[in-house]
Amino acid sequence: MKTGFSYFGVRRVEHVRADLEAMREEGCTQVLHTWSEEDLAYYGDTMARIVGESHKLGLDVYANAWGVGRVFGGEANSELSARNPGSCQILSTGEPVAAICPNHPAFLEYMDGWIDAVCAAGVDTVFWDEPHFFFRKGRVGEWACRCSACRSLYADRFGTDMPLLPCPEISLFRQERLLGFLERWTTQVRAKGKRNNVCLLPDAFDAGLPDWGAVASLPALDELSTDPYWSDDDPLDKVVEDYTLYSDRLVSICKLHDLEPQMWLKLYRIRAGTEHFAPAAAGIARAAGIGNLMAWSWRGSDAMSWLRSDDPPAAHAAMVSAFRRISA
Repeated sequence: MKTGFSYFGVRRVEHVRADLEAMREEGCTQVLHTWSEEDLAYYGDTMARIVGESHKLGLDVYANAWGVGRVFGGEANSELSARNPGSCQILSTGEPVAAICPNHPAFLEYMDGWIDAVCAAGVDTVFWDEPHFFFRKGRVGEWACRCSACRSLYADRFGTDMPLLPCPEISLFRQERLLGFLERWTTQVRAKGKRNNVCLLPDAFDAGLPDWGAVASLPALDELSTDPYWSDDDPLDKVVEDYTLYSDRLVSICKLHDLEPQMWLKLYRIRAGTEHFAPAAAGIARAAGIGNLMAWSWRGSDAMSWLRSDDPPAAHAAMVSAFRRISA
């Protein structure tokens, strides 16, 4: 049984080690370290030391392209679109957004360097966190991207101008492009002797990768994961329904493609009195046959006030207790 937490916000190695020691004492076997644009630019040697300390404690290490380009999930800021004029994604409304287009050559070049850095640091698995084209929650009808690069590639693929309204061809185009990038990146990681995990958003998000089977077919993929996090006001019944649905789906697809399934549990913005939701979700995933469980994030996300749970110690204690019980 594998269990662990995501970890971010601390870059003083002695403090990180103290937290990792506590994580290990609580029975965890792995940790995910976020690796943002800021980390790549300013904390390269520090991140390598953090990976080394994690390994000394017996923890397997995931490295997450956290918020990089705003193409991957996470609350980290991105400068890539600003540093590369003309590279930002364009919504179907014509509005530019602060996210780099994954089809822009500058992004591919950046990701090549990111892969080199995290693999050289000795991580075990690269975690491709929610790869997506830009979207805004609750904004129906708008989509990305209609930048000049995307429009040119679309015309080459379908022999016509890219339409404004969503259609099956646009859905196919976006999925094919994201799959192509993931194949490129996972192949590079595999060639460096490291593992790959792609984490897919639930169906409610129009992210550009609706066909999970196509992602699971990537030849250099080792794990497939998802994160059906509940909304603040969702009842436990909704949590149970969603985690049952996605656990069964994940296990089925992973069996078909000989992959390891991994399920993520929500441990941020946990409302007081709902600390039992994440343990319940963990039990559902384990019962479905998933032996790799991770929680986002360490200690109820107390280090980031925007994600902080109402009672971080209670949320964390409930999650640790569930991990121990499931692992027994």
